[in-house]
Amino acid sequence: MEVQCPTCSARFKVPDTVSVATCPYCGTTFHVHTGEKSEEEHFFFPPMRKDAGGVLLKFLSRQYGAPADITGARITKKELHWVPVYFFYLHGRSTRWSTVEEVRFLGIPAASKFMKLLDHYPFPIRGKRFFDEATVKKGKYYEPELTKEQAEAMAKAEMEGALRSEAREEDKSVGGMEIEVRYLGLIHYPVWEVHYEYGGESFAGYVDGTDGRVILGEYPLMSSARKKATVLGAGVLAAGLVFGVAAAGAYGSAWGLIGGLIPAGVGAFGIFSKGSVKRRKVSEVMRTGEGNLYFKPMR
Repeated sequence: MEVQCPTCSARFKVPDTVSVATCPYCGTTFHVHTGEKSEEEHFFFPPMRKDAGGVLLKFLSRQYGAPADITGARITKKELHWVPVYFFYLHGRSTRWSTVEEVRFLGIPAASKFMKLLDHYPFPIRGKRFFDEATVKKGKYYEPELTKEQAEAMAKAEMEGALRSEAREEDKSVGGMEIEVRYLGLIHYPVWEVHYEYGGESFAGYVDGTDGRVILGEYPLMSSARKKATVLGAGVLAAGLVFGVAAAGAYGSAWGLIGGLIPAGVGAFGIFSKGSVKRRKVSEVMRTGEGNLYFKPMR
């Protein structure tokens, strides 16, 4: 039979024998015959069967300047953490402009150890199960350190920021805002913490326990890669200097020199910061400026 989600209004089919269903689009769990949301609001995501250590090392082996034999590094620790995350559905709009509108699903981490790591993390919205205490006992379980109300306030503040940002893109003032916030439940999310040794040094990483995406990992950058980056960065600076001197001579102004050095300095800084370090941190899913990959606004 076909049912309609009470949260996002999506229609999808479920077996006739089902009395409770979870929307595959927004994750809301509800009673199919009444449309009421399920009173049971505590869920978890089943952990993957892949070896988190192997997943991390394989990902790191594909990174720039990583040692060719890093996949053979010795794993010294693997620990599964069950992180509490409050999930919300938000619909916000400007009362002044009809074109300024956002729809988002947000996960707010509620354990202090992981709040920074999982800030704006692209949590999936499909695949959750009703809470199973026997399953989560296989890892380290964390109680929420934030209340639902605190998490809701954070989610609402993020939506307000998103609306202001969208208004600025349209060269408008957002004016008043109307924001609808719906609580989708507390979910304990699996995150693997992995430590390994290479070349007598210790490194660490975090792996998404649902599908093996590397949240954050660090690895030693080979000296040859660091040298190449140093030479390239110096070359960018030199090119900027040459261009700046030429521009200053042509226009008879020091601004030409400054105009050449500033962009060259910015480019060289990026090269030095990523390629001229002994340890490099990388992520498979969190990229600066791209925001949440799963919960992008829908218009």
